Amino acid sequence: MQQPEGGQPLDRQERTTKVMPVESQAPPIYQVRMQPPEPVRPSGPSMPTIIFGILVGLLALTMLALGLVFLRYGTDLTLVIPWQRIIPLIFAGLGVVLIVAAISTWLASTKHVRHDSKDQDIPEDQAAKDGQ
Repeated sequence: MQQPEGGQPLDRQERTTKVMPVESQAPPIYQVRMQPPEPVRPSGPSMPTIIFGILVGLLALTMLALGLVFLRYGTDLTLVIPWQRIIPLIFAGLGVVLIVAAISTWLASTKHVRHDSKDQDIPEDQAAKDGQ
């Protein structure tokens, strides 16, 4: 490319082109929405599931024992054992076990919440010592 005497550059077809002043522009800033933090997923064994499994296992063992007893004694078993008293006692015992499990789970969760709230309150002298 040749330049004419006026200092204007020529393009390929030998036409005069104007030089446009180039302003330095900062690249555009894109704002990204903040995504909420990922929830903390619980890990490890689930106590309610374990307790439920134990209760179902106990119920299965009880039914197995009753089935074996029924095989041994047959229909005479219904005359010997007062089922009208035993079945309500079984359900009452199961209810007591479930209530105790619910209360212990509630107490454990309140202790866990109280423990977490203590970790969040950092005294000023401790924060200064840690460099926070």
